[in-house]
Formats: sequence, structure tokens, C-alpha cells
Amino acid sequence: MTQFVITTDQPTKRKKTSIACSNCRKLHRKCITIRNTTRCEPCATRNQDCKWTTERPKQPSRFERFKEEEQIYSTVISNSTNGKSQFVCSTHPIASFLSTDKFLCFDGDKFGLFNPWKNAPTIEPGSEDGYSSELREFLKSQGALVLPPVAEQRELMKVFMEKVYPFYPVIENDDIRDMPSLLLNAIFLAATRCLPGDVRERCQALFERCKLLELAENNKIVLLQSYLLMSIHEEGINGSSLSREYIVKACNLCGDVGLTTLSGSNGTVQDTQHRVYDKAYYGQSLLNRLFWVSYCCDRLSAATHSRETFFDTKDVFIDDVSDEFQQLKNFVSLAKLVERTLHRHYRPPAGRSIDATLGEDLQNWAPEQGDVHPWLGLLHSYVCMLYLRCKIDPVAWDQNVYGSIHKHAKNTLAVDEIWFLVFVVGVHSLLHVLSSLSLFDRDSTHDEETALKTNVVNLLKKLEGKWWLAAAGLKMFVDSTEGP
Repeated sequence: MTQFVITTDQPTKRKKTSIACSNCRKLHRKCITIRNTTRCEPCATRNQDCKWTTERPKQPSRFERFKEEEQIYSTVISNSTNGKSQFVCSTHPIASFLSTDKFLCFDGDKFGLFNPWKNAPTIEPGSEDGYSSELREFLKSQGALVLPPVAEQRELMKVFMEKVYPFYPVIENDDIRDMPSLLLNAIFLAATRCLPGDVRERCQALFERCKLLELAENNKIVLLQSYLLMSIHEEGINGSSLSREYIVKACNLCGDVGLTTLSGSNGTVQDTQHRVYDKAYYGQSLLNRLFWVSYCCDRLSAATHSRETFFDTKDVFIDDVSDEFQQLKNFVSLAKLVERTLHRHYRPPAGRSIDATLGEDLQNWAPEQGDVHPWLGLLHSYVCMLYLRCKIDPVAWDQNVYGSIHKHAKNTLAVDEIWFLVFVVGVHSLLHVLSSLSLFDRDSTHDEETALKTNVVNLLKKLEGKWWLAAAGLKMFVDSTEGP
């Protein structure tokens, strides 16, 4: 739609108008001016007086914010109390003036910034400042601000806290009253997939709503939280509905807000145990978890999308996950095994690592405390399948490899259906089982393999209303084999 500007001038002297004259506004019609007249075309047709509103306040140019940011370096230096530069470890020119230890970026904690030259709260507009009335009207017209009844919201939050939160602890509490709209809808999106029935269409509608609400959210921590939850959704083979798109955005924000080097000093604003961002307080524990969830999603996405990883752990300086979040800690340990498997077998040949203990570490993996959670068991079987499929040799026909693949195929099928909904990696596990078993049809245990394949196909049929990949996998393995 054409953008207009409201003025008090007559039509001969004014530009096109956005809200138009009072008559056109009431009728919700486009206000089209007539050259050399004092009325617009609809008013002239109806022989009505054409009345215009007062001039709209001038909107600041987007470029003006960048002009204001030109003074950020001088502001940081003038606020610096450092009288002596020590180690310089940053490539930025301002490093020579600011460095007080060899990890320059942590000096930003003194000024309440994530980094000395980035994300200054006095310069970057917050969510409320950037939320224009026009954008609000647009979001309303698209239904983006509509929420389900409170009872349904609480039910979805309960599902999220029970099924998803142990592995994606990206929020501090479950109080739906204080959550930004984007984050709340991202939670509903993650929880909806765990509901009974075919939910793909409903999930896609929630995903599209989140994409609209993203336009109105400037708080990078809220965006990071929401991106991680939106990355659980995946529909189609390319485009913005791929989980990889939002995982990359989340990983990029981790560096942008300084999470990759959170442990450099105390990881927070000086003399506090939290960080202030966009007028909100974020505890160090939450920031630590946000990084590690991003790390896990990055490693899994690299495997499920056959892509390179985003983070290089040599560039990261952050504490391990607290023992309070044991399931996330176990998730991280499996993500590291995914990383080692990719480096050992799936990198381009010149970049592959030598990892003599990988197979043994995969075989002996166990959580630090308690029993193996069903979803972690599913993920463990998936990583083992990634490793074992590279060991298949149709000439040597190693019975140990053959037996291990059968073992993890059975372990995968033994997991309750609900845990295939947390991340698309569950569907990948099923497809790996089918593709691996298809290589073993010459063995004497043909009946057992047929039973395993049948069970996999039946589970995929149950999941085709949840995941696009399950529906596509059925067509690949079932329709193509049945033929005309």
C-alpha cells in the first residue's frame, strides 16, 4: 500500500495522505487528490466538503539514529577511569585506549554495556520507543496481537514447562502476564506441537504470528529467547520456516550481546549479579543457559541440515551449565558428541579430526546423575547412528556394526511418541533407521528387519501431522517402494 503524509494544506499543495480526509477515513477508502482543486476525488464525487487532519508529527529518520551513534566512542572514553592501558587483545582501534586486561570486551561491564562500543542503552531505542501506532495497527489487522483464552494459555505453558523447558530453559519463570508478546507466542508454538492431533497448520499459523511480532521487538535478549523456541518449528525444505534460519539468528545474537565471553570478569555489570538491557534485568544464570541452548541447537542443526557449525568453542569463554539444570547439562554433553562426530566423519577430508576414543565415548555415554531421560536416549541413539552409518562396509560386513545399528534402531523405537515432538532430530533418527536397515536385507534375520521397518513406518504415519519431514519421509520410503 502507498504510504502517505498528513498535512493541513489544500490538495494542490500537499502530498498524498496516509489517514486521508475525515470522510475517506470513515468509509475506509483511499483518498485520491484532484489536481488544482480543494477536494479529493471521493469527496468531489459525493459533493462533500473535504476536511483534512492536522499535520502529523515528523517521524525521525532511521538514519538519525546512526548519526547519534557517532559519539559513542568518545562517550565511552570520557567515562573510562582507566589510567593505564595494559594488554590489548582486540582488533578494534579503540582497544588501545580501553584495555585493562587481555579480554577487552569485559571492560564494557564498567559502563553498563555488553561491550564498550555496542548496544548502549541511551542510544539504541527500546521496544516501546520503536513501537509506532502504524505498526500496532498493522499487527492488529493481521491478527498478530490476538491471544488464546487465559485457560488455554496456562495449559500451553504447563505443556511447555513439562516437555520442552528441561532442554530449552530460556525463561526465568512461567508468569504469562509479564512476558513480551513475541516470547509468549514462541512458547505457545513450541508447546502446540506436543498436543494431540494434526497440528502442523496451527503451528505454521503461530510461527507466522511470531514473524510479525518480531517486527515490533527490539530487545535482543527477548529476540534470542524467542528465536531458540521458534527454531523448534520446521516446515518445508527451504526458506524462513527452516529451523536453521532462526538458530543462526540466535547464535549471532549471543555474540552481539556478549554471551560468548560471559565469564571474562564477573559476567555482569560491575558489582551486581545481573545485566540491564532495555530497562530489564537478566540474571547471569539465564544468560549462561541461553548460550548453551544456542550451542546445542547449533550442533544439532549442523547435523540435521548438513551444514557447518556457527560457534568455534576456542572463541568462547563461558562457565559450564549449573548442576541445577541437569537435563540441559546432559544435552550439552550429547551436543559435544555430535560435534566430535561431525568433525571426525563429516567435514571435508582435509579438515577431519583424529578422534580415537569417539566410538568408545559414544558407547559409554551416560548422564551424570539419575536415569537417562527418554528424549536424551533418543538423541543418544541418533548420534550413534550418525557414527555407525560411516562404518557400514558391504564387503567386510562387520557384525559388530550390524548389531549396534540394530540395537540403536530398537532403542529409537522404544521411546514414547511424545518425545519425537521436542526437536526434528527424532524424525531424522527414524529415517536413519530405515535407510540403514535397507542395506541389510541380505542377512538371515530378514523377518526382524521387516518388523523394525514396519514399526518405523507406522510411527512416521503418526508423526506426519506433526512434522513436514515425517510426511516427506513416508513418501520417500513408502510411496517410492510400492510404486504403480
